[in-house]
Parts: sequence; C-alpha cells; structure tokens
Amino acid sequence: MIVDHSPATGLRLLEADDFKGFKLRLSGHADTRPAIDGVRFVDDGNVLIGIDRVPALPGAPDTAAWHEAYRAMIAYAAGKGWVDAGSNAIRAHVERWP
Repeated sequence: MIVDHSPATGLRLLEADDFKGFKLRLSGHADTRPAIDGVRFVDDGNVLIGIDRVPALPGAPDTAAWHEAYRAMIAYAAGKGWVDAGSNAIRAHVERWP
C-alpha cells in the first residue's frame, strides 16, 4: 500500500489491496520533510499517518472487505509497535521519487 503525495495531486492511495507493505511515496518534492496535512515526520525516513485518514484518501476502496483487511493490517502493525496510539497514527517508511 502506497500513500503517494506530490505537490500537483496531493495525497492519494495506490496499490490499495497490498496489505503487506505500507509507505509514503514523496514525488517531486525538493524539501526533505514537506508539510503534508495528516502526515507527521518522525525522522527523514519515517512518518506517522493518521489511521482514519488512509480510508478517506482518493484511491481507497469503499467496500466492507477492504475496510476489514485494512483493520487487520492496523492490528498487525500495532502488534509490531508501528502504531502510535496517542496520535492514532501508523508508521510508514518514506520513499522519494524524482
């Protein structure tokens, strides 16, 4: 699952049915840590993305099966320590594209 952000398109969800990986792809950004609503940088390589934000992104399927699989992914991530309960956010690594 890829949360993609570019200055031209904003946030959108790509590969929404891939529940085995989760990352933020920054496309066309000059800044190392651009200001993106709903995204908080932990460091240059990791961010926290609001758990409730992801299903609302363009590209997210609106089916019961998808929401159930997404909740299972969040539960798995929580078990690994990748969920920040205080901010209700999931950790994602950052990938930069030109």
